[in-house]
Amino acid sequence: RLFLLALMFAWLVGLVGGRSHLAARGPAYPLILLTGVLFATQIVNFDAVNAGSTEPEAIKALSYFLSFIIVFLLITSTIDSMAALDMLVRMLVIGAGVVAVTALYDSRVTYNVFEHLHQWIPVLEFHPREVDQARGGLLRVYGSAQHPIALSVALLLTIPLAVYLAGRASTVIRSRLWIGIAILCAAAGLATVSRTSVVMIIGMVLMALWLRGKAIARFWPLLFLLPFVVHFLAPGAMGGIYKAFFPEEGLVSSLEGRAGQTGSGRFADFGPGFDLWIDSPLVGTGIGEQTLTVPTDLPPGASNDPIAPALIFDNQYLNTIVTTGLLGLIAVGWFVWGAVVKLARAARRRRGPASDLLVACSIATAGFGASMFLFDAFYFVQCTLFFFMIAAIGFRARSLSTPAVDLRAV
Repeated sequence: RLFLLALMFAWLVGLVGGRSHLAARGPAYPLILLTGVLFATQIVNFDAVNAGSTEPEAIKALSYFLSFIIVFLLITSTIDSMAALDMLVRMLVIGAGVVAVTALYDSRVTYNVFEHLHQWIPVLEFHPREVDQARGGLLRVYGSAQHPIALSVALLLTIPLAVYLAGRASTVIRSRLWIGIAILCAAAGLATVSRTSVVMIIGMVLMALWLRGKAIARFWPLLFLLPFVVHFLAPGAMGGIYKAFFPEEGLVSSLEGRAGQTGSGRFADFGPGFDLWIDSPLVGTGIGEQTLTVPTDLPPGASNDPIAPALIFDNQYLNTIVTTGLLGLIAVGWFVWGAVVKLARAARRRRGPASDLLVACSIATAGFGASMFLFDAFYFVQCTLFFFMIAAIGFRARSLSTPAVDLRAV
């Protein structure tokens, strides 16, 4: 929140000085639709969302999501040079590198630095969290994030930016330092023992091959070395991920198990989710911390609990269509994948540093879009904030650069 306030102050200074103006720099229409849907669904479902709550959960949830949009608009409205964009990218990557080091330290000695900050900074108050910290007998680190998956997604988002900085480095030593941070972020992301991180990496690699296939092909031997590096930095992480994809009961069984119950598999949520969505198909049930429960008219045996179980959708698209309806799903898909397409197209039409930064941003946003199929991304502030910032950086680079001239058309 302090970072958000700093950005808002910079924006206001720019407005007062006449050097900036509010601009979406590309995704204006999906942002307008998304904002309108958020307000509409919260107004329609205000009473239901806040039933039995001691604080206005609807307003709280709406303010959190609007803060992401504000950050996006601040970046696209205040930064006026590629040098300033590079400085912001360096801040993101360095911050991710620090978190990655603490996560790897936690994976080795089971000491989360962020849970002991109150011992060093007396003004902080510690609130213990209940997080699933084990999978297959291995610790799932989560660092400063709300969950191991959120940590892995946030760290992986910064890897393309670190590679971009390595390519822009003025010396070989600096280039290797940025590559080192990228490796640390990859290792720490995999130390969460998250299947989502693997799917995200696959999505990012596919986008990288499409945009920079020839350049990526030259470094294919590194793919064979990466597992050994990860094993050295986070012992057991690769084996834990392998067991996560091939559990004793079978992957499909684990994903389809416990239909209609709390902690259900990802595939098992589609049926109960559809039953919830059909009751309010356009604007959904409203975002907030209200408990989504299985409809009582489900077939017998769908729930073994005497009380309708709470549902946690490990799929942001499914969660979006249930909480904000079809209009919300269209807006989110339009913004996320529209950003991927627009940034990728801009990267292919430009040359030089701007093109490289656009490639990095499109790879990161594609990875985030893929990860949204496997966890409720917007519930986790850290990784979602990173996504909006990286998308904003990409769109600002797109507006600051000009397409390369095709000499064949002259």
